[in-house]
Amino acid sequence: MTRALTLAAFGTLLLLSIAVPAAAGDAAKQAQLRELRARITQVQSNLDRDIQRRSKMQLELRASERQIAQLSGRLHDLNLSVSQAQSHLDALQREQAQKQVTLAAQKDALAKQIRAAYMQGRDSQLQLLLNAQDPATISRLLAYYDYFNKARAARIQAVREQLDALAKINAQVQQQVTRLSNLRAQRAQALAKLEQNRTARKQALVQLNASIHTHSQKLVRMQRDARTIEDLLANLQQTLADIPADLEGHHRFASLRGRLPWPVFGRVIQHFGEPLAAGRLRATGDLIAAPLGTPVRAVSYGRVVFADWLPHFGLLVIIDHGDGYMSIYAHNQSVYAHVGDWVQMGETIATLGDSGGQNQPALYFEIRHRNVALSPREWCRGHLPRG
Repeated sequence: MTRALTLAAFGTLLLLSIAVPAAAGDAAKQAQLRELRARITQVQSNLDRDIQRRSKMQLELRASERQIAQLSGRLHDLNLSVSQAQSHLDALQREQAQKQVTLAAQKDALAKQIRAAYMQGRDSQLQLLLNAQDPATISRLLAYYDYFNKARAARIQAVREQLDALAKINAQVQQQVTRLSNLRAQRAQALAKLEQNRTARKQALVQLNASIHTHSQKLVRMQRDARTIEDLLANLQQTLADIPADLEGHHRFASLRGRLPWPVFGRVIQHFGEPLAAGRLRATGDLIAAPLGTPVRAVSYGRVVFADWLPHFGLLVIIDHGDGYMSIYAHNQSVYAHVGDWVQMGETIATLGDSGGQNQPALYFEIRHRNVALSPREWCRGHLPRG
């Protein structure tokens, strides 16, 4: 008895010794996440102050594209809800049809029993008992009729249960039909609002482009936008300097060179290193054209360190992969990832769009190491077609 108690106590202490470090580890991770988000919020606040000093047209473009992103995300959720509701309704209707078949069969069997009893006559049981001379025969007849009556009662009960079950399913079907109708109405409203915001975006974009009259003005704007993202990446690198990435159990980014998946499949309409603005600038990433709304997927495991709007780049997601490596996904229509989220290779983080003032849907994709741009073609497997 004493030995058993000692073993139980030892087991309890062992479990506590495991649970306490695990709980402490979780608390440390939560504290680290809060610190990370606080630091990046400060980076975003500084960035926001810089954007506020920009032209009114830039602010209007940002407001409309953020609203479009929010509505696109809402529409995505509604489409998912409609799909799930329709699947549930289809399943209920299949169950309803099966119940109706079962009910019809049970009704038919019960009707046959009642018809057989009627054909034998009301006094058939009594007549058979009176005519029978052998006690064993009488015993068998009584058992038969008892079995027959129980079977008929069971049939009647089964029919009642099927009727109750069918009534419940019918009510569920009606509720699901109503829910589906409401979801479709909400989706129609979201679509209409989305179109309104797209119109507002077009107007803001026309005004913004009209404000740039010369090539020199365009170059100045491009240089300023390039400096904005360079400063952002430098600030993020500094912010992450003493918050290491948790890469346990995952491949180091450097080991995946030449084996990363492309974030989208499409046509490359601008390659890394191509001259821009009459050779004054160089592209630091690839621009990949694909249909609006195409899922944008993370190229490797990492932590989201930025998910917001930036001049020229539009709705932007930046993922930290550890060891100074980052991947950048710009011009998104909507963003699903949030700062602090850990994402897996191939996980959808956004949908492809034309935010940031682009004239066609395309994803701008960059890979950086300590703020030095790297050619995506040297890191991703296979080659996308040239557009």
